[in-house]
Amino acid sequence: MRSTKLGKGAICATLCLLFLFSCAVNPEIQAKMDEFARTIPSCTSDAECDRKWAVARRWTQENSSFSIRGESDIRINASSNIISQSGIGVIVTKVSSGPDRFQIVADLECFSAYSCPELWDKKIDFNRTVNGTP
Repeated sequence: MRSTKLGKGAICATLCLLFLFSCAVNPEIQAKMDEFARTIPSCTSDAECDRKWAVARRWTQENSSFSIRGESDIRINASSNIISQSGIGVIVTKVSSGPDRFQIVADLECFSAYSCPELWDKKIDFNRTVNGTP
């Protein structure tokens, strides 16, 4: 009876480890996620923020599968609320990151039954473009 409990415990532990490893992020994707987080555009003056915001708007128009359907001085929404549409939606937000310091953050949404493998590349391209390093 004792060996049965040990056998069941070993099987359970093995299954748990397999489950955990299946949730691990691919190293290539993790590198892209790290680069994205490290290069989020920031600005400290009105002129710099306005310039980067204009670049962010232009990038959104060129790269979103959807038209801009809402915008303000802190948010650009070029996404869809219709789940049957496919493509990549873009939402850009200007967030405070300290006194007189802002970040311009892109959130890309995938509207596809087949996933969007280029999503992290596009996010990195957004950061590079807005930062002025295409």
